[in-house]
Amino acid sequence: MNVRTRRWLLAPRRQLRTHLLMHRHGPALPYDTAWALITLHAIPDEAAVVRIWVRENSGGPPGIHYDDWQELSHDEQQRRRTWLQRHGRSPIQLLSLEASLVLSTGLHVLDWSLPPERSPQWAPASQPRSDDTPQS
Repeated sequence: MNVRTRRWLLAPRRQLRTHLLMHRHGPALPYDTAWALITLHAIPDEAAVVRIWVRENSGGPPGIHYDDWQELSHDEQQRRRTWLQRHGRSPIQLLSLEASLVLSTGLHVLDWSLPPERSPQWAPASQPRSDDTPQS
């Protein structure tokens, strides 16, 4: 199957993943950036496509940047705390993209900053899950 046909067939799946990432991350993530992140996650070989798109639609300095926790509304802070307690990392960090890949494409990404306090509620998220621990 050629690349063009594959892209056409997988477009609905990629669009769904893009919308899910936008929903999970929140209003600060535009569709175009979410699409580029999903593309890099699903098919890293298409970094050239993302580079071309970024060249035409530059959105700021390249790389992963973090927002200011203090400027968020109380509701957004609570939503993020709940997400971080459950998953341990932001939706963008869960994609496991290398920062060098994002930087090399020229993509500007605004990710979540962590809450300033490090209360005991954060300890479980930083510890490995029981299914991740090696069995002896």
